[in-house]
Amino acid sequence: MSQHCHLKVAGTLHSSTPKGRSMLEILSPPPVNIVSVISQGIARENEVSSIARYDFAIVERDGEAFVGGITASISFAVLFINNIWVDGHARGRGVGRSLIAAAEAEGLRLGAETSCVDTLTTQAPAFYLRLGYLEFGRLEGWVEAKAVDRIWFKRQL
Repeated sequence: MSQHCHLKVAGTLHSSTPKGRSMLEILSPPPVNIVSVISQGIARENEVSSIARYDFAIVERDGEAFVGGITASISFAVLFINNIWVDGHARGRGVGRSLIAAAEAEGLRLGAETSCVDTLTTQAPAFYLRLGYLEFGRLEGWVEAKAVDRIWFKRQL
C-alpha cells in the first residue's frame, strides 16, 4: 500500500494525493499558533497519562528595559532549562547566574531533584561548568567547516 501526501515547501505544493487525504507541510520558521497547537496537544496527552509538566519563565528587568530571561519546565522531578538569554550590555554582571539560581529555586519548590540544560560549544559551556553542572552527553557537529558540538549538562539540586 503506497502512502501519498502533500508537501508544502516555501508556499509551493508538491506531489498529489486523492481528494480527502491529509497533507504534510514543512513550516520554517514554525508559526507561533502552530507551536501552541502542538504544545497544547502534548499537554492534553500528558494529562491523560498523568504526566505533570509545569512551564515557566523568569525575566530580569532594569526599570522598563528587559535585561534577560529564562524559560524552563519541570517534569519527572527534572528542571529542564529550555532557553536563557542575557542582553549583551548586561553580560558578565551575574544576570545569567541569578536567572539560573531563580529557576533552580522554582524547580526545588516544585519538587525537581535534578536540573538539565543543553548548549553549544559556541555558546556557554564554561558558564554551566562554573555553576556546578556536569556534562553527560555530547553530539558532535559541524557548521561551515567549524566544529560545533551540542552538549548536555545536569546538576543535582
